[in-house]
Amino acid sequence: MKRIAMIALAISIGVWGMTPRVHGEEKSYRIGAIFAVTGPAAWLGDPEKKATELIVKKVNSTGGINGRKLEVEIMDTHGDPQTAVLKARELVTRKGVMALIGPSRTPTSAAVMKALQLDREKNRFNVPMISCAAGRILTQPVKPWVFTTPQTNALAAGKVMEYLSSKGIKKVGIVYVSNGFGEDGYENLRVLAPKYGVKIVGVETYGGKDRDMTAQLTKLAAKGPQAIINWSVGPSSVIVTKNFKQLGLGAKGVLLVMSHGQGNLKYVELCGHAAEGVLLPSGKILVAQDLPETDPQREVLLSFKEAYEKTYHEPISTFAGHAYDALMLVVQALKAGDVKPGDGPGLRRALETKTSGLVGIHGIFHYTPQDHNGLSTNDLVMLRVEKGQFRLTH
Repeated sequence: MKRIAMIALAISIGVWGMTPRVHGEEKSYRIGAIFAVTGPAAWLGDPEKKATELIVKKVNSTGGINGRKLEVEIMDTHGDPQTAVLKARELVTRKGVMALIGPSRTPTSAAVMKALQLDREKNRFNVPMISCAAGRILTQPVKPWVFTTPQTNALAAGKVMEYLSSKGIKKVGIVYVSNGFGEDGYENLRVLAPKYGVKIVGVETYGGKDRDMTAQLTKLAAKGPQAIINWSVGPSSVIVTKNFKQLGLGAKGVLLVMSHGQGNLKYVELCGHAAEGVLLPSGKILVAQDLPETDPQREVLLSFKEAYEKTYHEPISTFAGHAYDALMLVVQALKAGDVKPGDGPGLRRALETKTSGLVGIHGIFHYTPQDHNGLSTNDLVMLRVEKGQFRLTH
C-alpha cells in the first residue's frame, strides 16, 4: 500500500498538470491496453494480448464500429504496479485513449485505479478501465470508472464452498499468497465457509517469491483437513501443487483445490503428474466442447476457442477470455450507445446501461450502475484435472 501511495503522489505531482489530448472529429475509436505480457505473470498477460489483437482484427474486418476503425495500443506492465501506472499515464495523457483494458493483476489494477483516481466520480481523465483482474477491491464497493471481467474472488470462493459442501467436506485448510489477490480470496473464503457448514481448521500464508511451501502444507495437514485450498496465481501455484504431491497428501485422501487463477493448461503442464486430481472453479471456456447444446455460451466459446487456437497454435486459456470480454463489452457499449470517439463519460454510461445480456467468455454480463462485474456463481463451473486435461466435475 505504501508503494501505491508513493506512485499516486508521483503522478499527482508530475502528471495532473497534463491534460488528455483533444481529438475533435476523430475517425477511429482509440483504446489502450495494459497487460503483463512478460515477467512472472506472463501466463496471464500474453494470452490477453493475443486475444485483444485477434478481436481488433475481426472487428475491423467486418466494418469496424459505427463505421469507424477500432485502434488498440497494447503496452507491457511486466506485472509491476509502478510500470502499470506509468503505461496507463502515457496512454491517457499522450495517446489520448478513451478507455483502458487491463491490467492483468489485482495489485497493478489497484495501483492504476488509485493513481488515476478512477475510484472518484470526478477526475481529470474520465476514462473507464475494464480490468482483467478479480480482486474485490476493484468493484466492491462500486468504483465509478472501474469495471472487471473475470469472476470475482467472491464468486469463485462461493463456487468452491458450494462444491465442497455438496461433497460432504466439513473441514478445510487454507493457504494463500500475501498480496491483494490472495488476501481477498482468503477473506471471501473465511466469510462464506460458515454459510456452507465448512470449518476452516488452519490458515497459512507465503510470499509471492517463495520457492517452497512444504512447511505451510505440513502444518495444515496436521490439522486434519479433508481439503486444502490454495489461493494464488502464477508460479507459486505450481510450487504448492508439487509440494502437495511430494508430501503424499492426495494419497491420504486430502483434496487440493486451487483458485480460478489456474485456468490455463500451462499450469497443468508445469505441474506434470502432480496436477492430477486438482480441483478449481473456472469459466466454461476450458471445457466448451463438453457443454450441452442448450448452453447459451457454447457457440461463442467454441468460435473464440477455434479462432484463438488456429491463429496462435496454443491451447485457449481463461485469461484470453478476460481480454475478450473486456474489449467486446467496450465494442457493444460503443455500438449500442452510439458513443462518439474520445467520449469516455459516454462510454462509461453505455457500459452501465447498454451491455446487459452480452454473452461473453466468462458468462452472461449484466453491468449496472450498482454492479461493475455483472456475473454470478452460475457463470462458473468446477473442473478437475484428469490425464493432463480439464474436465467438468459431477
